[in-house]
Amino acid sequence: MKRFIFTASLLLAFCSVYAQKKDLKEKVPVQKNPAEFITHAEKTNFAKTPRFEETMEFFHKLEGISPMVNCTSFGTSPQGRELSLVIVDKDGLKTPESIRAKGRIIILVESCIHSGEPDGKDACMIWLRDMILHKKDIGLLDDVSFVFDPVFNVDGHEDFRATNRINQNGPDELGTRYNAQLLNLNRDFLKADAPEMKDWHRMYNYWDPELFIDCHVTNGADFQYVMTYDVETHGKAMAEPLHSFSKKIYEKELNDRMTKVGFPMFPYCNYKRTYAPELGASLDVFDPRYSTSYVAYRNRLGLLLETHIYKPYKERVESTIESIRQSAYILQAHKKELVNAIHEADAFTASPEFRKELYPLEYKIDVTDSIYVDYLGWERDTIVSDLSGGKWVRHNYKKPMTYKVPLYNKHVPTKSVKVPEAYILMPQYANVAELLTLNGISYKVLDDSKEVEVETYRYTGGRFSPRQSEGRVPVIEAKYTTQIEKLTYPKGSYYIDMNQPNAKLAIFLLEPDAPGSLTYWGFFNSHVQTVNEFWVNLAYMEVKGREMLAADPELKKRFEEKKKNDPAFAKDPNAILNYFYDIVKKQSHQDNDIHPAWRVLK
Repeated sequence: MKRFIFTASLLLAFCSVYAQKKDLKEKVPVQKNPAEFITHAEKTNFAKTPRFEETMEFFHKLEGISPMVNCTSFGTSPQGRELSLVIVDKDGLKTPESIRAKGRIIILVESCIHSGEPDGKDACMIWLRDMILHKKDIGLLDDVSFVFDPVFNVDGHEDFRATNRINQNGPDELGTRYNAQLLNLNRDFLKADAPEMKDWHRMYNYWDPELFIDCHVTNGADFQYVMTYDVETHGKAMAEPLHSFSKKIYEKELNDRMTKVGFPMFPYCNYKRTYAPELGASLDVFDPRYSTSYVAYRNRLGLLLETHIYKPYKERVESTIESIRQSAYILQAHKKELVNAIHEADAFTASPEFRKELYPLEYKIDVTDSIYVDYLGWERDTIVSDLSGGKWVRHNYKKPMTYKVPLYNKHVPTKSVKVPEAYILMPQYANVAELLTLNGISYKVLDDSKEVEVETYRYTGGRFSPRQSEGRVPVIEAKYTTQIEKLTYPKGSYYIDMNQPNAKLAIFLLEPDAPGSLTYWGFFNSHVQTVNEFWVNLAYMEVKGREMLAADPELKKRFEEKKKNDPAFAKDPNAILNYFYDIVKKQSHQDNDIHPAWRVLK
């Protein structure tokens, strides 16, 4: 296992580097003491992690001595802090167009979306320092450029406390899980409620990286692994051939390489029983509310890093460095394959072939099928706690164990949808149109009204969460009918043609049953639970009811049959008047219950 510290000789030495001038070709030698580039974490033997200002000061120092490093920002946090980016390119290029014109691919590394999990931040500082000052891994820059987002949740990061994540093995003080608006940014990738997330989407659309790495720290089970991970290959997030590339090349080689450098990895998973891995573990299929699954639904490679909360901070940072490094070497070796796989996956998603089969929205574990894998755990015992009186599982860290664990890695769709040719979104939902743009979904605005045949969802009710989530009241279950209707869309409606690479994101936003959909998050609650202000005195139905029966023989027939078959109804004057009242009320508000995104099937 390699250690990333400076020796005494390095501290006494000087390293010749260059300061950037207006013209990149104009370089002036500058003497810099490497001691200036020892990170705060290293100075404190990884007991501490730097605050945001100190973090960016470090990156600006690297920018000052190398034309390959450029610091910029992509937005502002709710509390007014800068959302910073650090761009690293061999030629000092600052735009994705110029970088790709050189034949390079782009890796975006994000840290501190949960700012109490700062491993990625310190890892990027150390790794970039070693690359710039000591030319370590410098050959990667021939084919790969990096964009670092060192502190995404910057407001939460500055809420520094020793009491945040008290069970985490360092650093001593760190930030919070939520942003300043108490939103969890890693539940916000699809709906983009947070200002930071809106800015993130604009940044992501601009850079469109081939690989996105999101750095976290996991909680829960105890094992030998310093690092767990996830690549979203368990469902149908990524189209072929990108799915196969991710699983058979990237994921396989990453595991092999990490084992060779002393950091074997295990998939980020759930356990049948937390402290009994031998009973079985299962993999999740995450929906696009979450970071790396979000980019997978955009046909891009995503790596979720989850270092282990009980491991020393230094080991966690080192394993994160190695995960980024090994990922970059894999992509350098398979650059053309990856780029071609992305192009083919985008082309397939934007084609009629994609819509021939039902598209899965949600999955369950196939409990009939599993594979046995080696799992590096600990010997353990269970005692009765003298504190709580309950069972207490204790691990013996002096006795590592290798278990044979059944891993359930197959999934069966539980919800699927026939993908339409297009959606028509009502013009009053400009906020949803903004979300479409943020999610890279194209549409056109219709310049007149027209009658069309569409499939519609008409809500018949819904079950709402008894408590808020992410500042919203979610719809736990939406109830609706499905029908083919001829309706006239208004001028200014939004037409979302599904012949586009990000069609899958449109599905998850606009389908009521999709996990994390706009319906789920309460964007359309007034349709799910309609508000029909129908102020008519019930007594008026004595007049209106007679008019309706005289004008509609079929209604009269149904009314008489109901009285005949329902004696209680026939004897209840209010029930009879309400019978006519409800008919008129529905006719007066006949489209209040309609889902505002209509499905065009042909």
